Amino acid sequence: NNHACQNNAKMMGRRVTTALLLLVFFIALLHGCCNALNVLVVGGSGRVGGSTVRWLKTLSDREQNPISITVGGRRSESYQAALRNKVIPSQGVDFVSLDIDGDESVLKQTLEQWKNSCSPSDDGCMVVHTGGPFQGRTSPVLLRSCIELAMPYADVCDEFDLAETSKELDQKAKAAGVPAIVSCGIWPGVSALMAAEGVDQLKKKGESSGEKVEIESIDYSFFTAGTGNAGPTIVSATFLLLATPVITFMNGI
Repeated sequence: NNHACQNNAKMMGRRVTTALLLLVFFIALLHGCCNALNVLVVGGSGRVGGSTVRWLKTLSDREQNPISITVGGRRSESYQAALRNKVIPSQGVDFVSLDIDGDESVLKQTLEQWKNSCSPSDDGCMVVHTGGPFQGRTSPVLLRSCIELAMPYADVCDEFDLAETSKELDQKAKAAGVPAIVSCGIWPGVSALMAAEGVDQLKKKGESSGEKVEIESIDYSFFTAGTGNAGPTIVSATFLLLATPVITFMNGI
């Protein structure tokens, strides 16, 4: 059974990218709460952020439903370099200067100005946070600002402590009616969907043969080949993770 889960996980992992998963959440949020399509991709000049921007542009063109895309980052030079290197589309993508590691009140003010410049509607904007590395950060300042400004939010956070702290804002987000989804990258994110898919297929297989299937454990076996062109964010995140004690759960605790 574990081997079947691993095979299903590998098959799904090949088909699903970080940006594509973000789009799934993005579409769900838009259908539920947004009128105008304005998306701010924080860290959009980087590798993961750039992939997200490209997929958003592809979705916009494919569905013939214009999406206004803005890249958020500290340096306009990085944005210009991303344009030159075709990390992001050369047309239809704007830039706004912001620093998620700076003063929180300034960050909130910048987000509010961006929101007001996009649409007079209160629910026409969404923020996608891809600005890693998330390691070393302890406060979900961008998420908190988005909730206060009533803007839907999604991120690809892969730092356990930061994700746990973000979830403490759950009730605040619900009270404000703001959809907010954290840790929806490859792992965590797609990894959870792979587990759910494996369990679902095993149970269906058991039902078809008249057997009751109970899942005792799911084992993952990941192998990541070098893809080249890794930027400083990915490299720094790798070493930060290597310097962090491994979190181990026993029996789900």
